Amino acid sequence: MKDTNRKVNKVVYAILTILLGTFGINKFYAGKIKAGILSIVFCWTLVPTILSIAEFITVLTEKSDKEGKIPVNSDRRTNVLFGTGLVLFVLFIIGAIIPWESLFTNCTIFTDFNTWLGNIKIGDYQIFSNLIGAPVVVDTTYGSTTGVINAFGSWTMTDVAIFLFILTAIIALCSKIKFNDFISTTTAGIKKVLPVAITAMLISIVLVIMVTSGVNVTITNWIMSWAEGFNIATVTLASMIGSVITGDFYYFVSAIGSVFTTVVSNTDLYGVMGLIMQGIYNLVMIIAPTSVALIIGLYYLDIPYGKWFKHIWKVLLALLVIIIIASIIVFALV
Repeated sequence: MKDTNRKVNKVVYAILTILLGTFGINKFYAGKIKAGILSIVFCWTLVPTILSIAEFITVLTEKSDKEGKIPVNSDRRTNVLFGTGLVLFVLFIIGAIIPWESLFTNCTIFTDFNTWLGNIKIGDYQIFSNLIGAPVVVDTTYGSTTGVINAFGSWTMTDVAIFLFILTAIIALCSKIKFNDFISTTTAGIKKVLPVAITAMLISIVLVIMVTSGVNVTITNWIMSWAEGFNIATVTLASMIGSVITGDFYYFVSAIGSVFTTVVSNTDLYGVMGLIMQGIYNLVMIIAPTSVALIIGLYYLDIPYGKWFKHIWKVLLALLVIIIIASIIVFALV
């Protein structure tokens, strides 16, 4: 009998899902052996637990037949699990790149976990170090590091890319996709993303040249010289141009911000300048052709840049006015 026709007792399945879903017992009961095994393998991450709670709530809202049974598979359950999984994935990626141990003093939980993970052995065989790669371990005596897998909170884009590939393989396994189909689909995806990846790389190269050559600092100094001391107009214009030719907020603040603090010695005005810089940068990234996120978004949504500009410029103009008014109000209160 096919999975689409198989049914399970609603009450039993709901109880197994909420009580033992972390270990995939509900999946085994429904005949989904691979999903059950994956739940056991990843039970320590608490992801199966969260997905089980979402599935339990969904199961309770489903109607059973006269025998009290529900189908093993349902579109509603699939959509809920997909949405929940997507949210967890986004939160995980955001959390993976936030430097938690730098933000909180004496916090070494992720580094300690990385060390523990690298030391897991079966006999003398280090599992993760040999199969995935040795986790990064810091030598506190000499300050050196070894390994290739960064601790959570220190992930780079390479780590994220590797994680995405592994996750894609797991999804393919759960979906019973054949190996050849998985390879062909992955290859087609790479071909699709290659043009925008090359574009993003070229944009990044240009921006790096702008930063390392000091062009952005030179332009900012020139604009700031139009007025003595702090001036909302010059700070706003310099922030606009600096955002376009820098692209990255960290480099934007470190380069342009240093010019602002040199020209403006009154520390009471730094909050106003911070408001302008943050607001203008976010505004510019919605329309600047040097915004990698914008270019990628327009590419996948198949929206021409000219069409985007035509529909968004009025909104951006209104937001610009709001930023300037807010800056004037804050400046008046200083």
